[in-house]
Amino acid sequence: MEEQKPGVQEQKLSVGDGFIGMLNAFVDPAGAAKRVPAPLFWLWPVITLSIIYLVFGYLMLPYTLAVVDLRISQQVSQQNVPIEQAERARNITHMVTQFSFMATPVIIIGLLALFAWLVSAMASMAGLRAKFRDIFSLMAACALIPALQYIATYIVVHAKGDEITSQEQLTPPFGLDIFLQDIHGALFGLVNFFSIFEIWYLIVLTFALAYLGKSSKGKAFFAITPAWVLPLLLRVVTAMFQGN
Repeated sequence: MEEQKPGVQEQKLSVGDGFIGMLNAFVDPAGAAKRVPAPLFWLWPVITLSIIYLVFGYLMLPYTLAVVDLRISQQVSQQNVPIEQAERARNITHMVTQFSFMATPVIIIGLLALFAWLVSAMASMAGLRAKFRDIFSLMAACALIPALQYIATYIVVHAKGDEITSQEQLTPPFGLDIFLQDIHGALFGLVNFFSIFEIWYLIVLTFALAYLGKSSKGKAFFAITPAWVLPLLLRVVTAMFQGN
């Protein structure tokens, strides 16, 4: 029998293997990494992410706009802003919020591409052998894990049924903040960021990238630094300005 040549297994991967690889991202990092070379692997997670964020973004829209209206009302009372000016600000903010929601697929692809490029640069520095296309595909699949947190957020907010009076209510605790009460500002942003979903995502991405790049997990974790440090900084700064 003729010996199988290296790379034949990758060449036999089909579009369907990409779908299986996307599902592997939840529990089997190596299985996901193995199927990354499949044709259009990236398409499945991008479509799934777009659907999740469009559907649940629409469901969350009334709660998001309620926070917007609350902030404008607070500014009106604190700064004696004229009613006409406040109404203009309210309309513009609503329009921007709704536009951002409709642009979700473009935003998803843009952010994935940006972070994949940053991780590719770090991976190159660490000596990982991985193409940008493969890193982009892998990160798109792993991004489904944080998407589960978005779904869980809506479920918690909707189930509580409370009147929305702060941004903090739109970021329910899924990590250590479950046990910490009355934390605000930078500390709130820091603790709230490291949810069970975020930790799950970072572990899976690290293991999958190590397999993909044929390197150690330490190097892989170093490579994914931009994928969590930059969002963490953004969360902390946002929490400081929002006064959570």
